[in-house]
Amino acid sequence: MEIGQRYLMLFNKNIIKEKELSIHIHSGGFCFFTSYSQFFFDHPFTRIKENSSFEKILEENELLNFERVNCIHFKRPATFVPITLYDSSKKESYLKQNVRIDSNLKIIEDTTFNQEIKILYQASTTEEELFKKLYDNLTLTHYTKVLYEYIFKGVKSGNGIVIYIHLRDNFFDVMVFDGKNLLFYNTYSHKNEDEFLYYSMAVAEEYIPNKGKLPIIFLGKFNRYNSYYKALEMFLEKIEFTEEKNEIAINKDNFPAPFFINIFD
Repeated sequence: MEIGQRYLMLFNKNIIKEKELSIHIHSGGFCFFTSYSQFFFDHPFTRIKENSSFEKILEENELLNFERVNCIHFKRPATFVPITLYDSSKKESYLKQNVRIDSNLKIIEDTTFNQEIKILYQASTTEEELFKKLYDNLTLTHYTKVLYEYIFKGVKSGNGIVIYIHLRDNFFDVMVFDGKNLLFYNTYSHKNEDEFLYYSMAVAEEYIPNKGKLPIIFLGKFNRYNSYYKALEMFLEKIEFTEEKNEIAINKDNFPAPFFINIFD
């Protein structure tokens, strides 16, 4: 099945520019991306907090002085709530439906640029305080907001139902759009291709019964996930990618979300 330009022509990343820094907070450590370098700090946060050399390490790697700094949270999943149904007094109730609440973390509330969805997630105040001390011009967001806005700005209102998949190490995100209307979002864990197929095909069968004609589009194409693409191709005539350019020529083994490597926000 050839999906072609009807679906793919408008997708554009907001690429990191000169004097911009993107920080990714993962459970295994922190990733720092600039227009010219990539850096991974894999110490657990408790060790970073006690390690007085952390700022020095950043300075030595030219990771302190930037005009714009964006920090993207990946550690914990988010909950989406339509803004027309949202009640700020029920934030914890909304979040409980999808994730286990950690009383040691605060609930963050964010809004998509089109004012259609509230995004709720939990984050560490100590992590936030650490980076705010290092960067005066810091903004914070959740990676699912970046995904939603990337897809929303790229799709056409007449596209019909399309399933978008964001693959990353140990997890993948599924967003189902009908034109520009988000029908479904969820995050799933995966250890292998079978688990990936189980969840992705379950979503597909619910929204598009004719599996052979499924419009499924992956966000980016990366060598580390080739076995996942091949597994899904066994059930489809063709899968598509928002971009198929050669991967950035760096060792990305330490970067668990390769689609985000060159994204600022």
